[in-house]
Amino acid sequence: MISGISPNSDIRYTPLESGQQIEYRSAKKVLDQEDFLKLLITQFSTQDPLDPITDTAFISQMAEFTTLENAKETQSEISKLRQQSANQEAISMIGKQVELLSGDDGDIVSGTVSKVLIDSDGPKLVVDGYPYAVDKVVAIRDAVSFSQESPEQEGSG
Repeated sequence: MISGISPNSDIRYTPLESGQQIEYRSAKKVLDQEDFLKLLITQFSTQDPLDPITDTAFISQMAEFTTLENAKETQSEISKLRQQSANQEAISMIGKQVELLSGDDGDIVSGTVSKVLIDSDGPKLVVDGYPYAVDKVVAIRDAVSFSQESPEQEGSG
């Protein structure tokens, strides 16, 4: 067993003999680089000297660690690309006439997108001075073609 980690829970503690306080932390859902290195050090320090870990097992563990790091980096880059794509989509709506769902009651708001606010929650379209999430958009039209069409022309086309 690794010193300082309870085998029955996610609670991390220090021995009472050391006089230190008990430390609690929330459970991790995924092992990270620090956890991997702790496990590797523990594995090396507790291995049987007459039957040590083979080179191939060590190389395999390092390859798995490298794969994990690459997967984390790829996931981060994909998140950045998704954010950039959402921002670009919102920016392309500036000057366009949009219809949006307003609130939980399902009312439709119509107006021209005057600007886009980009924050940590994603881009927001500003219509008539109020910000709306991009996922609230139900229809988009060019503002020029919308304003030039009369009700008779819309019904005949």
